[in-house]
Amino acid sequence: MNTKRTLLYFALVLGGLLLGYFFFGGTTEPQSLEEHIAETHTDEEGNVVYTCSMHPQVHENEPGNCPICGMELIPANDSEGDVTENEYTLRMTNAAVKLAEIQTAPVRYGNAAHTFTLPGKVVENQNNVSSVTAHFPGRIRDLYVDYEGTYVTEGQKLASVYSPELIAAQQELLETIRYKKQNPKLYEAARLKLRLWEFPESTIDDIESRDTIMTELDFFSPVSGYIAEVAINREEHTKEGGLMYKVVNLSSVWVDFNAFESNIASIAEGDHIQFSVEAYPGKKFESTVIYIDPFLDNDSRSVTIRAKVENKDSALKPGMLAQASVQSFVSDKKELMVPRAAVMWTGKRSIVYVQQQGSATPVFEAREVVLGQRAGNYYIVESGLKEGELVVSNGTFKIDSAAQLADKLSMMNREPGTGANRTGHEGHAMPAATSPQAPADTADHSQHQPQPEDEAERTGHSHDDHLSTLVTEYLKMQNALVKDDFESAKKYLDAFANEVERNSEMTNHQEHAAMHESHHKAMLAAIYASKEAMDIKTLRNSYDEISAELTKAIQNQGYSEETPLYIQFCPMMNDGEGAIWISKQEEILNPYYGSAMIRCGETQEVISTN
Repeated sequence: MNTKRTLLYFALVLGGLLLGYFFFGGTTEPQSLEEHIAETHTDEEGNVVYTCSMHPQVHENEPGNCPICGMELIPANDSEGDVTENEYTLRMTNAAVKLAEIQTAPVRYGNAAHTFTLPGKVVENQNNVSSVTAHFPGRIRDLYVDYEGTYVTEGQKLASVYSPELIAAQQELLETIRYKKQNPKLYEAARLKLRLWEFPESTIDDIESRDTIMTELDFFSPVSGYIAEVAINREEHTKEGGLMYKVVNLSSVWVDFNAFESNIASIAEGDHIQFSVEAYPGKKFESTVIYIDPFLDNDSRSVTIRAKVENKDSALKPGMLAQASVQSFVSDKKELMVPRAAVMWTGKRSIVYVQQQGSATPVFEAREVVLGQRAGNYYIVESGLKEGELVVSNGTFKIDSAAQLADKLSMMNREPGTGANRTGHEGHAMPAATSPQAPADTADHSQHQPQPEDEAERTGHSHDDHLSTLVTEYLKMQNALVKDDFESAKKYLDAFANEVERNSEMTNHQEHAAMHESHHKAMLAAIYASKEAMDIKTLRNSYDEISAELTKAIQNQGYSEETPLYIQFCPMMNDGEGAIWISKQEEILNPYYGSAMIRCGETQEVISTN
């Protein structure tokens, strides 16, 4: 039985092999290398042309490495389009665009609105704060309200007091009663004296009806509210004018927000403001700006913005932390705007990469633009772009690096085609006299040569060390936020802030001084906002600006460490507008949400020296 079954299995296997040979065998052979090359681009003599996926302008007749970036050359294809290339354009293959994760966005007209957050705190409305003081010297015999937080109503008894002056005033009243008909003004003056000491009419009438002097009298609260301070004790002597109680009415409160220097111009008295407090998640409170401090605080570089809020149910308590979201329209008309991510920011005159139309393979043109105010995640375009043009919004730094290597217009190379190929760091490596271009450039740029001795004396270490230290402290702060560790994040923020404040010069190159001064001011403003944070949520909101400014510094100045950095993006931050952060690992660990959404985000860019 077993022998028959074995023979049956053997026959089935043999039959399958024969069928496979007839259907899939035969003369079909793998495509040869020659046949594959025949499908690629060739020159007029039929030779295969090789190119670089990152630098399609390179054409060689044999395999090898790209003379610009060192990548291995690949066979070129025939579809290069009809767009004329020049020193402002860079052609890339479709494969290179996909590899670099290049994305574009249209330039468009829209309402230029800038939304920003303001940290704040609920405080007492000073118009509703009353001090209960002693109108005559005396001694406190008893306290009817003896602890803070008690709610009292107008006319409620607060304490009893003994006072020789009070006894004399009672005696005076009783004496004038006898001559009331003959001298009514003297009688009224005696009663008025007690009224001015804030004794109610009922107490004065009681003294008059008793016709006897009381050694102790009760005094009463002149207003309704919460006892914020008890400044007296039993059997304590008081002086005229001495504070006894502080009473606060919380039917309305103030909320004081800190507006940083960069946001002051966007806020005016009467502006609508919406804010929230942690005690009531999801609830929005609304008010208007009633006061703007005319003086700037030199330490925090901010001014106080005040809003008044009705608080009939006493939901808002003085001391609560608040966070306001303010939307300010830059202009009454629609403005031409470019995405913030598309701008290689070097000041008012910056660079964007515009995708050229009419080419089968992507061609990107580096174009100088004049920018206006920032409006959220956009910049207003003063000149240089037209509506509908496509600009690179993701992978911009990669295109700029390739353009710089190809000696074309880029963020750091404003003189393309000269062979200088400046990256902004040549001077850090060797003096200009030893550079191949030194004979041509020495006369024009001697004033730009670095002075490492002066910088070391001024800051204590070089630009590269400074940027490396910033990144190190930033990453420590990021790890603390990932772990929801507020205290550690604040500690690393202090170390980061000290490094920023200690190095006002971020570069040795004078030609970049204005750009870096702007970076430095923006970074300081972001740091001061973070230092005001009293909870991890507020700190994370400020961390967004720190991340954006540090990313600009790294992209503009280069990063010299061997370990790559990853620019990562959280689409949930800023009410769906998103926010970036810098990480030393490709794995997504979101510092903006921590354990709540640790994997939320994506890697947008990799910055590496390789």
